[in-house]
Amino acid sequence: MSIVIFDLDGTLVDPVAAMTQAAELTYHEFDLEPPAPEDVAARVGLGARELFAGHPAFEKPARLEAALESYWIHLAERGATAHRLYDGVPLLLARLKRQGHRIYLVTVLPVRYARQVLHHFDLLLAFDQVFGSAQGLTGRTKDELLDQIRAEGVLAGPGLLVGDRGADMATAREHGLRAVGVTYGFARPGELQAAGAEVLFDSVASLDAWLTTELPDPERLDAFSRSE
Repeated sequence: MSIVIFDLDGTLVDPVAAMTQAAELTYHEFDLEPPAPEDVAARVGLGARELFAGHPAFEKPARLEAALESYWIHLAERGATAHRLYDGVPLLLARLKRQGHRIYLVTVLPVRYARQVLHHFDLLLAFDQVFGSAQGLTGRTKDELLDQIRAEGVLAGPGLLVGDRGADMATAREHGLRAVGVTYGFARPGELQAAGAEVLFDSVASLDAWLTTELPDPERLDAFSRSE
């Protein structure tokens, strides 16, 4: 039995449509031209603050916080359904679950929102626990979240962390986890390698095939078939 930690955005789901929609609504509230989808995509995994912090209209802290509050309201209201689940994710998670591995989600998103996205795709019960930021405007880094997990005694035994950004790889190495990178997400060219990725995969299918070899435990448990 191993510990398998997944990132959410760019690893299990594509959030660009949801983020773009929420950002457009927020920018329109402030009578501003919204960012293009490609600009939103470049900020996936960096935290919602990056969608607004560089704009001159949000230089004042109070105005930035107001924009972030509006963004999270829009994302919570309609964002979950706008995500796209990467092909093969349910089968991968179901197999790991049947093998009895401890499966965790670690994201800089608020926990409540991350659970909402997982619930929408009927994946919530695949995870032993979801770790993320509190429902607020200041996100926590992956490194801080892994510190919390270690303090709670979760990181006991061998494990790996699967993610699509350099911060995921650096956090994995810092905490003694195997750094598994996926290139179908939103990392810049060379970002994952520079951050210490041990292996790279260009699809969920290739990741799944590798995990089958690396974690060959027998399938002994019933797979999840419902969500909360």
